[in-house]
Amino acid sequence: MYAAFSVVLLSISVSLGDDPFTLMLASLPIAFLLDQFDVKTAVTSYSTVLFLTFALFGFRASVIGFAILFGPYTVIRGFVSKRGFLYMMVRWSVLTLLGFGAYEVINLFARIDEEYFKLASIILLLLSLFLYERLVEYAVIWHRRFFKRFSNKAR
Repeated sequence: MYAAFSVVLLSISVSLGDDPFTLMLASLPIAFLLDQFDVKTAVTSYSTVLFLTFALFGFRASVIGFAILFGPYTVIRGFVSKRGFLYMMVRWSVLTLLGFGAYEVINLFARIDEEYFKLASIILLLLSLFLYERLVEYAVIWHRRFFKRFSNKAR
């Protein structure tokens, strides 16, 4: 079910012209799987979503962004899931490196005009990646509390 939800969100992202917000949201079900189960389940779901979206949409910016940036980040985040400022900075650094890698790969397939990628755009990108990291952190906490509250053991 989580993989299907990711595919639906990626489909919405592609249909909205590679919308970055729904692209970010598409990785949240993978983070929920990682929190609720284990890394193996999350990697299986991630690879399933990747296979389906590449089969359906090909090399679109949303699919590449999910394949290189947001999908792997949620899996890597499972290895550095402790709380604290140092761990948050490590996760943000990994996310930033993945972001620059995704930019280079997307630039290979769809030429990005370098004139528009100035310092302000780089700072905005880094800020949005930091906010994405916080979004994942709080979404996982909310998901954990939601299932704890409405689980079968309370009945």
